[in-house]
Amino acid sequence: MELAGQVAVITGGASGIGRATALAMARRGADVVIADVNDDRMRETVSEVEVLGRRALGVRCDVSRDADVERLAATSIRELGRVDLLMNNAGVVAGGPIEQIDMATWDWIIGINLLGPVRGVRAFLPHMLERGSGYIVNTASFAGLVAHNPLSIPYDTTKHGVVGLSAGLALYLKPKGIGVSVVCPGYIQTNLPENYRFVGLPDSGVGPARVPDQTHLPEDLADKIVEAVEAERFLVLSQPEHKDVVVRRWQDIDRHIARQLEILAQQP
Repeated sequence: MELAGQVAVITGGASGIGRATALAMARRGADVVIADVNDDRMRETVSEVEVLGRRALGVRCDVSRDADVERLAATSIRELGRVDLLMNNAGVVAGGPIEQIDMATWDWIIGINLLGPVRGVRAFLPHMLERGSGYIVNTASFAGLVAHNPLSIPYDTTKHGVVGLSAGLALYLKPKGIGVSVVCPGYIQTNLPENYRFVGLPDSGVGPARVPDQTHLPEDLADKIVEAVEAERFLVLSQPEHKDVVVRRWQDIDRHIARQLEILAQQP
């Protein structure tokens, strides 16, 4: 997909991966709608896109609300004329011992991480189908390919769901002229820690205090996302070695799980 002259909508677009991708797409000549719940960051990102010489629009949107996502679609199409690309990127993190996680937390993370993309597809896809063209990018996680932390089951569950949703969409939409990519990053410097919901863990437990050093920048991943869209490539990884991990896992999943447990047991 050629990005020059296209209109992209990015949820969670005011920070982290969303912001970096918005700017990367603007540099390729795309106009961008920034959807977010943080008004200050949204205004800043809109200004940054405009400095690059592209049209930009900020729309406050909580992806856990049907009405917000439907309003986002209607506003984007009305103000910018059409939408060529939707990036479902907004996300949060929850975890802890599975038996201690209440249903309110499950509802919260599923409503944002999994049903957020579902709402986005429902709101924007009819417009793309009517035009016979478009592109959808869903942000999942490497945790959506390989479960690696027994205390992040709610997060892993939603991200596995996003991968499945994306794979099904790719099969369904390719014949209709609409491309699909799924982004499965490892640890990236983002503002996700602001929205952690970890229950039943001491400060030294697995959770915010145990996240590895985040050495990968969102700007690096954004370039990979843009390249994948331009090449219409389905899977986007932040680190090339992750592909080898996935291959090894499915070659012998029982051995992979045993090895992962050994690694976890060695952690302080």
